[in-house]
Amino acid sequence: MIRIEYLRQYIEALLARRYSGRDLFRFRCNICGKSPLSPVSRIADREAPSCYYCGSNLRFRSIAAALSAGLFGEIIPIAAMKESKNLTGIGISDSRVYASLLRKKFSYTNTFFHKSPRLDITNVSDELKGTADFVIASEVFEHVPPPVEKAFANLYALLKPGGFCVFTVPYLAEGVTKEHFPDLFKFRIESSRDKKVLINKTRDGAEQVFKDLNFHGGKGSTLEMRLFALDSLLANFNNAGFVDVAIHRESYPGFGICQENLSSSFTITARRS
Repeated sequence: MIRIEYLRQYIEALLARRYSGRDLFRFRCNICGKSPLSPVSRIADREAPSCYYCGSNLRFRSIAAALSAGLFGEIIPIAAMKESKNLTGIGISDSRVYASLLRKKFSYTNTFFHKSPRLDITNVSDELKGTADFVIASEVFEHVPPPVEKAFANLYALLKPGGFCVFTVPYLAEGVTKEHFPDLFKFRIESSRDKKVLINKTRDGAEQVFKDLNFHGGKGSTLEMRLFALDSLLANFNNAGFVDVAIHRESYPGFGICQENLSSSFTITARRS
């Protein structure tokens, strides 16, 4: 504890040298429960880590807030939640920032496409269907091969009646979802002159070659398959049978959830009827 406190003081001293007092803000992280000091610009950044205790960012804290509200009707830091092993949760490539805590609190399993415990959201086993009180799918569905409707149907199928999903993807506030590879069928990714290209054979047997691919980083399947738009995204939820679809635009500065500068890509929750 002494070392942690010394490190906290050291970090905050560095921050004080670099930023003026009004550019720094202290909040209670609703993941780890600690109270870090952070530059305001980082707190309002969706992806920038802003809690030096656990490494959470705005997106992770928004996910945690939506999960807590869905389970308990209020925002409680994950670290402060009571152990509830009667609640079953499934994570789809969740971040370790909050996955490790969720395992302690619930009967929660974090799954992956590329390693065990494995889950392919386009091909869910019957054993998993109807087993989850909650499912977290953060920054996953933009990487799912088309048709994406199958993934939404399986997300619904994973849930118990009344269960809910916590969902994030990058999306545009207007327009319609743009599929980058609408005719994807049998494809492979190859390297050509230090760049990757996607080679696809359509159902009709035609060959397609796509360059300028967008990979989001990380392990597993990270190729961007589409750019969602909000209206199309909400239609995906509705067509899959979800109810109580909610967009969480609210800000909770005390928990480091400051979304005033965001215009899109908010956390969404939806329930199985």
